[in-house]
Amino acid sequence: MELKYPAIVLVLIALDCVGSQLCPKKCDCDMYNGLNRATCEDQNIIGVEVGVPNGVQIYSLSHNVISELENFRFKEAGYLSIQVLNLSYNLIFWIGLHAFSGLEKLVHLDLSNNRLRYIPSDLFWDTPRLTTLDLSSNIFEALKNEPFIMHSELQVLNLNNCRIKSLPDRLFTRLPNLKKLDISENYMITLNTKVLVPLRKLERIELRNDYWKCDSDFIDVESWIASKSISYQKQCNKKALKMSEKMISIVSVEKEDVDVNDVWNITTPAKNITVPVIETTTLTPFEKFDKEFSSMQAFIIGLELGLAIGVVGTYIWLRKFCHCGQLNCIRPQTGRQRRRAQRVRDNDMRTNLLWSNVISPDLDTPPSYRRHPSLPDRSPPFPTYGVPVVREAAALQVDAIRLPDRGETPPPPYHECRINI
Repeated sequence: MELKYPAIVLVLIALDCVGSQLCPKKCDCDMYNGLNRATCEDQNIIGVEVGVPNGVQIYSLSHNVISELENFRFKEAGYLSIQVLNLSYNLIFWIGLHAFSGLEKLVHLDLSNNRLRYIPSDLFWDTPRLTTLDLSSNIFEALKNEPFIMHSELQVLNLNNCRIKSLPDRLFTRLPNLKKLDISENYMITLNTKVLVPLRKLERIELRNDYWKCDSDFIDVESWIASKSISYQKQCNKKALKMSEKMISIVSVEKEDVDVNDVWNITTPAKNITVPVIETTTLTPFEKFDKEFSSMQAFIIGLELGLAIGVVGTYIWLRKFCHCGQLNCIRPQTGRQRRRAQRVRDNDMRTNLLWSNVISPDLDTPPSYRRHPSLPDRSPPFPTYGVPVVREAAALQVDAIRLPDRGETPPPPYHECRINI
């Protein structure tokens, strides 16, 4: 009788095989199809070495933040038993040429949903047993006319949604055992059979795409795929025209003349035609304005009215509150300012009168504020040397107003006798 161990006994045996190492807290360790599995997903891990036991066979590091895979990283960590490696949904943009060195037992590799733009064609030289490679949702926009991957055992290649614009002829020349190829959801519009000819063992191809140009060349490619017994979902359902159909479609068919009396009813005049009465309703002024003017015209009219009202209001405000001359605008003065201005004008008048007395004392009409006594006449003739001159007695010049019963006007106070120059 064969002894069957329960699941817990198998787990203990597996742990005993890998030693007394413990599973890190960031990971979940269990058994899957008889293989040691470590799942370290969505833990913000930045490197492949997180303390997982060396005997791991299924290693999942998806949904983390790994950006680079350095050379010999798995070999130095002791992960030599990995058969399934999942590095999807990371930030990987660079992979060293010997990054997968030591993974001689690797069968399945998932590098989907990363930021790869280019990989060396001999990148997987250190993984001789690799059969499934998933590179979907990367950024292989421009591919060179050279082998994309060189591997003799690869059977499944997924290039779905990699923004590929065209497939060069030599792209798959070094994949002799490839059986399944997925190049769907890319930006290609046409396909050449020279790309698929080197894939002699191809069994399934995926070409789902909304950009295919269903012309005669692409229909020929579909016919070639069908002739090779390759499983394929047809993209262009329109049948190609046969040679006779093409010739008929080129010849223009002449139309016969048609009598309008046979197709139109114009012989019998229409009688008792009642014209439908259209009910007219009076529109309000706003509805008329809305019907006759567009929104842009209404905006321009409103803008012009606003500018006109603003100009008129500004003019009225200036006329009311300011007295504007040619250049200066004088604001209305208060009572205190008017009294001060009047005092300044009076002082200026007094100063001008006193100053005019000093400059030209021989005035016909004496100023009202002049208080000096009469002076002798200062007009010529002046005395000359050597010539006797007979001068009459200098008459007094009347330069002040005198009243018979009034004395001299007393001098003004000191603070009023000032001259402003």
